[in-house]
Amino acid sequence: MPSERPAHTVVLYTQGACEYSEMVRLHLESRGQKYTEKDIDLDPGARDELLQLGGQGTPVTVIDGEAVIGFDEESIDELLGHSPYNE
Repeated sequence: MPSERPAHTVVLYTQGACEYSEMVRLHLESRGQKYTEKDIDLDPGARDELLQLGGQGTPVTVIDGEAVIGFDEESIDELLGHSPYNE
């Protein structure tokens, strides 16, 4: 019987027509991972949060408090507990 993966808190900071943000969205969805999306173009508070995390642009994905800047599939998977060996 497959083991249950723990629930993760994921926040994705995006903006407008950012193709890398779309890649992160698609990747999270392919993993069945729920997330909260914050568009920094529409939400000034989200822009401030992004800057506090050290991001200068998007995407920034925060998983359980750990920020991944850019589309870094390996880091995202590691923080979500995914690997080629436990798929």
